[in-house]
Amino acid sequence: MRIQRRPKQQKETKPMKILQKIFVGLIAGFGALLATTTAHAQNLVAFDATAHQATLVSIVCNGDVCDIVFEGTGTVNIMGPVTVTIHVVEDYSGYPCDPYTAETTFVGASGSITISDTAGWVCPSATPNGFPGTIQGVWNITGGTGQFSGIIGSGSDQGTIAGNGPNVQWSGIVVY
Repeated sequence: MRIQRRPKQQKETKPMKILQKIFVGLIAGFGALLATTTAHAQNLVAFDATAHQATLVSIVCNGDVCDIVFEGTGTVNIMGPVTVTIHVVEDYSGYPCDPYTAETTFVGASGSITISDTAGWVCPSATPNGFPGTIQGVWNITGGTGQFSGIIGSGSDQGTIAGNGPNVQWSGIVVY
């Protein structure tokens, strides 16, 4: 009569235990993320906004750093027609491009959205007068009101600026 032996249990090593704990933590975190994303999936949308030929409202410079405000109109795909206020702080000592930060507020019929350009550049064109300049930046949403209260998101922007003011397009992803 042959006796069957039970297979030997392998000892769990310390690295294996650590991997198991990490795996369990990742599964729990992924589950929470999936539940949150699933609950809000209908609100994860593309964000596309434009502002055309905003008008210069004010400019105050201290040396090469200028505080500039533009106002105008535009559209946001999730808002419709909007008024736009762009508050820019630009350092004109950059070469060949000038760094800037900006705060832009879009106000529509159902609320407002404010975004902040955390890093941007205005570069001159190759024409003799340097116009139109090109604008490129990255942004994060910093607030919203009305229908857009609690909105979050980020993206990039690009455009041009000449004597008739900036023409800018913002695109990204938002959740609200």
